[in-house]
Amino acid sequence: MGKQPTKAVSNIYCQARLKAAKYNDKFKSREGAAEVLNISVSSLAEYELDMVKFIPVDKVVIMAEVYHAPELLNDYCVNKCPIGSRMSIATQVTSLESSALKLLSVFSENNIDKLKNELLDIAEDGKIDVNEKARFDSVLTGLDKVTKVISELQLLAKKFK
Repeated sequence: MGKQPTKAVSNIYCQARLKAAKYNDKFKSREGAAEVLNISVSSLAEYELDMVKFIPVDKVVIMAEVYHAPELLNDYCVNKCPIGSRMSIATQVTSLESSALKLLSVFSENNIDKLKNELLDIAEDGKIDVNEKARFDSVLTGLDKVTKVISELQLLAKKFK
């Protein structure tokens, strides 16, 4: 049985491994996890200790699958990928209750109607003029919130498949 990590305890890959250890004893140690992942112990240590700038994407995919941690994929995309970092996606699994409440809040009639009416008003003439730019940015911010909450629910669904 492996000892509890100290330096890596806040690392998302280490956290995912330790959560997976509840279901597979091999993940209690880096040695066991490295064997399952088919990578060297030193590579896994480097990933968990933030000693490498970029973890190879194929290794992140393997860890996400083996640890049953789809949030690793989203975290990689948001925090490492220059394209993914521009997207509104969740990087942590939240509870169903939390996501549902956020979704209900974002979808409340007032919020959705306001976004819908603003967008219709801006789109009426088919272009966004200088006076409408701030309003359009506000609509986009509201839609980003919707996207992020939906992403949380999708991540939760993947976690429990």
